[in-house]
Amino acid sequence: MKLMNVKGTFDYMPEDMAIRNRITDVLRKNFEKYGYLPIETPMLNYYDLLSYKYGEDAEILSEIYHLTDQGERDLGLRYDLTVPFCKVVGLSKGLTMPFRRYEIGRVFRNGPVKAGRTREFYQCDVDVVGIDNRYIEAEQILMAINTYRELGIEIYVRYNNRKLMSGIILASGVDSDNIDKVIGVIDKLEKVSKEELYDMLREIGLKDEVIDKLFELFSMDYSQYESINFADDIKEAKKLFDEGLSEIKELNGYLLELGIIDDCKFTPTLARGLSIYTGVVFEFYDKLKRINCAIGAGGRYDKIITNFMNNGEEYPAVGLSFGLEPIFVILKENEKKVRLIDIYMVPFGEEKERVETLKLASKFRSMGYRVLIEMKKKKIGKCFEFADRENIHYVMIIGSDEVNSQVFKIKDMDEKVEHTYNLLELEGYLSNNK
Repeated sequence: MKLMNVKGTFDYMPEDMAIRNRITDVLRKNFEKYGYLPIETPMLNYYDLLSYKYGEDAEILSEIYHLTDQGERDLGLRYDLTVPFCKVVGLSKGLTMPFRRYEIGRVFRNGPVKAGRTREFYQCDVDVVGIDNRYIEAEQILMAINTYRELGIEIYVRYNNRKLMSGIILASGVDSDNIDKVIGVIDKLEKVSKEELYDMLREIGLKDEVIDKLFELFSMDYSQYESINFADDIKEAKKLFDEGLSEIKELNGYLLELGIIDDCKFTPTLARGLSIYTGVVFEFYDKLKRINCAIGAGGRYDKIITNFMNNGEEYPAVGLSFGLEPIFVILKENEKKVRLIDIYMVPFGEEKERVETLKLASKFRSMGYRVLIEMKKKKIGKCFEFADRENIHYVMIIGSDEVNSQVFKIKDMDEKVEHTYNLLELEGYLSNNK
């Protein structure tokens, strides 16, 4: 048998995990800072639940890992964390609204593999249900900017509104049945050539004059949209366009007041691909362009939970997802060697020296230090080579002289200097240099 990983899956070694754990620690801290509560949902779900979100003809269904159990039940591995969240809301009777949650968990997609995109990966999501205004979208964008900044990543935000897109598409002469298909093509505007887009739109059944009108309207900027006045005979187009533009205007006001408008760019062709979105959508990108794909995204989806519940009530919802994998790729390429061990203690001697080493290690661990005790008999030179190779900060050699005198030498491997302290002085030194 050949030992190998399944394509699109990876093993993460200790240095990698140190970076990944730091990312999730920062995310978790910031989620809770903004009032989001932790939940955990199963990776296994009924397939009809997973597919419900997208519709029968959705391209994304081809990326769901589809399986059956011993009871011949039709199951799938979760594609994202949104549907499981919607299920939680549906099953949790009497849930106090608005309900804010976050979840960090594995998801699976049988799709293309490239930098920052794998087939088994973690999503780090926040969602809120029960709020229908742009205030919450603005807060989530602010949270994203501040959270990425804490991770050392400056981002810019692209945002749009699906209602506005739908209004433009209807006003161009597209049949309402084809809105989602056209949105899916328009969303690819910056990824493929204009000629390819024309071909895709022709395949949907659009005539060239309709396609020309689409490109004309989608090439406008925000100020031009404000001056558009669609004819009253295109009532549905006008309604959707006006609602979408009004929501963008409301969001812009919040972004301006929060002082983050310069980090945000209105992008009328941004759709987020999936048909679940009903209003504002947004994506986050690294300003330094160290990775080509979005490193986070989200938007408003007001219909899924409402349809799940089917009790006559409205359940507006909005959420965003931080991409652990692309964040990890950025940080791994730009961070210095990760430190996993703070103090390396090497006992030289018999039982008395080993016991003293264990006692000292316990004391240092209680101070918050990560301590490794050498369990094999190695030459001192080899011990220092190991400490240098593993980026360990301090090395202590514990021999009979140290045990008897209670005076210890500690070498700072960063500064290449050695200090000699009694136990009280040593504790003070370590307390002051954490």
